[in-house]
Amino acid sequence: MNPAQGGWLILLTLALAMVLGIVHLPETWPQWLGWLRPAWVSLVIFYWVMELPHRIGLIAAWVIGLFVDVLQADPLGLNGALLAAITYVAWRFYERLRMYSVLQQGVVVFVLVLASELLRMLVQDMMFNRGVGWGPLLPALVSLLLWPFVAIALTRLRLQFHVA
Repeated sequence: MNPAQGGWLILLTLALAMVLGIVHLPETWPQWLGWLRPAWVSLVIFYWVMELPHRIGLIAAWVIGLFVDVLQADPLGLNGALLAAITYVAWRFYERLRMYSVLQQGVVVFVLVLASELLRMLVQDMMFNRGVGWGPLLPALVSLLLWPFVAIALTRLRLQFHVA
């Protein structure tokens, strides 16, 4: 990733997504609002791989996932594998995904985030005995609803700073 060609913007948006992924809500807010947290890093990775597949690859996604593992105290390699899988799907079908409408892309995002959240839940159940529930559905739904706004915002940034 060459910083002179806009790599700094890609890294900045990924860092912002990681920060948004760990920010806690104020204690006075209802606790259930925390369940509505979207998969920020997955959304940003999906966007950049779909728009600029030559800039972010599987290794970059895996390394970013390792940072997310450390930030969220997940088993080391879990988020790396999940983000690498999302990256692979986006990279494999990026030409087709670009032709989809934002709503159709949102459905793809929903399926990818739901699959990754289900796998995360299963791994955490095996390791920590946390149990299985409906929890993975909410981040996928919120990610689906936020995808148009994320895509528009990142497209405007990409065009404004001439990231190619």
